[in-house]
Parts: sequence; C-alpha cells; structure tokens
Amino acid sequence: MLTRFASGACSSSLTRFRTLACGLSIGLLAATSSMGALAAEVVKVRLDFLPYGLHAPFYLAQEKGWFAEKGLTVEIDDGNGTGPAMALVAGGKYDIAQISLGALPIAREKGMPIKAIATIQRKADFGLAVDEASGIKTPKDLEGKTVLYSPGSVETPFIDRYLAAAKVDKSKINMISVDVGAKISSYMSGKGDGMFAPTALYTIKGVTPRNSVPLLFTDYDINLPGFGLIASEDAIAKRPKVLASFVEVFQRSWVAILSGGAIDESVAALLKARPQAKLNPTIMKAQIQASIPFIESKAGAGKPMLWAAPEDWAATVKIMEATQLIKANTAVDAIYTNQFVPQGK
Repeated sequence: MLTRFASGACSSSLTRFRTLACGLSIGLLAATSSMGALAAEVVKVRLDFLPYGLHAPFYLAQEKGWFAEKGLTVEIDDGNGTGPAMALVAGGKYDIAQISLGALPIAREKGMPIKAIATIQRKADFGLAVDEASGIKTPKDLEGKTVLYSPGSVETPFIDRYLAAAKVDKSKINMISVDVGAKISSYMSGKGDGMFAPTALYTIKGVTPRNSVPLLFTDYDINLPGFGLIASEDAIAKRPKVLASFVEVFQRSWVAILSGGAIDESVAALLKARPQAKLNPTIMKAQIQASIPFIESKAGAGKPMLWAAPEDWAATVKIMEATQLIKANTAVDAIYTNQFVPQGK
C-alpha cells in the first residue's frame, strides 16, 4: 500500500525535484522490504515422530502465517523418537524439538544441556493399552498374560514401580521386549494382550485396529509430564526473543484448536503440508481429541496453555530420584522455564 501511494505520488509530480524525491522514496521502501525479508529468523524444529495429530498446531500456525507475522521462518522435520530429538537439539542441529518431556530429566542427568520451554500436556498418558477382549480390568489381571514393551521407551523405567504399586508379581507376566519401531504394529496386529506405551493414541474406539482400553500410571501416583517443547540452554541464552515469539505463536495455535474452532482447520493444514504421508483426517482429529484430557493437571488448573506447573515438575523429579534415574537433590527449576509462555492465554 505504501509502495502504491509512493508510485501514485510520483506519477502526479510535475517537478524534477519531486520526481527525484519519489524515486528515492520507492527505493527506500523496497530496501526496507528487502531488509525485512533478510531479517527473518530461521527456526529449525524437530518433531518427535512421523506425522500424526499432535503435530497439527505447528502446521496450523504455518498455514495461517502466524510464524511469518513474528518474523520467523520455521522449518519442520519429522522425527524418529524423543531420544534422537533431544540429542539433535543438544548438539545444536535444531533449535526446538517436540518430545515426551518425561525423558528430559534423565537426558540432563547424562549431560545434555537442554530445557523445557513449553508444556503441552501437564500429565502423561503413560501406561498400558490392553485388549478390550483380554479380560484385563486391573493391573493384577496382567499375571498370566503377555505384555509388550520397548527397552528404550520413555515409560519403561517406571514399569517396575507401577507393577509394585499395584501389587503385581512381575515374574508372572510374560514380558516381551520389542523394538520401539515395531512395538505398536506388533500389538495392533494381535500380538500380546497389552503393551506399555503412551495410551491415548492407541485406545481410540473405532480408530485403532485393535479395540483397547488404558491402564494409567497416574492411577498409582506415577505423575510425569507429557509432550512439550525443548530448546538448548545455549539457544535460551542467545535467542530469547526468537524462542519467545515461537512459543507465543504455538500457544495461539493450541488455543485456537482447544476453543473448538480450528481443530478441523489444523488437521487440514497438517494434511496439506504432508501429502506424501497419506494421513487420514478422521484419525488425525481423533488423536488431537484423545490428547486433550492430558493437557490439564490439578496443579496447573486455570493456568495458560503451555505453562508448566512447578508442583508437577517437583513430583516428577521426586519419582525419578526415588527410582534412581537421576541424582538426589536435582534442581527442579533447572529442568524447565516458563519465561517464554505468554501469561494471558
């Protein structure tokens, strides 16, 4: 609009001075526009896995131009698990990653300089997905049954604590170790009576190929955070404005989805961005809806989306110290920050 105004003014100018002035004006506008384009901040994002419903908020924000409004050029790549995503952020290959935050304190214990900058789910859906026809109603019913698990999964270090709290004799369960990349497909194809996993995505009635119900760790006071975003401590120190802009847009996207008005639009944006994945929109929407009950926690009730409750992280640290996954007296506030989360949403 400014360029058009300047051009119009030039065409109506009658003196050489005014013509020269208008030419300079247009040149300045073009230079300013070019500088603005050059000033865009590139943000590289690593996802936790191949595309699924919980990735929709990223693509909604991209499709709506909300990242661009903040001067961000966001590059989004698929992932192959929480562990690799954390390592890539720690190594400076990516600026931000979506991960299962329950793995974060352990990674920090091993020396990864990474930190949570946004909490999507204040409580995790870790537990067991069990076949609805298996007759398993409580953890005790697992005795005599076959259960799949993956040694490298985030929930695995808490299995023994869960079974002990539920007074289950682990020796009476046929525990089958399956690679994390094959566990879901193995269970869904009919192997085993249940599997240890994040349960929300795999217990959706009418969507998953095997009707299953969840048995949750939270029922036995094993409270861990769910999905969230991380960044390196170096990025937090050197690019705080960029991270703040990203988190603000990400919060906006999630709020739009949770309001109910943008869930279909977010799924459409996901499918448009990832046509080669051949995603089913009904399943993507169901996955988003299944994740919503885990966004809130008692300690975080009424707080802004993406805000982490200190009490929740303190409980997580306490459990991990008790299971000797991290050292005693771990500093809770070193694991996460709320500094980038807008407080008004």
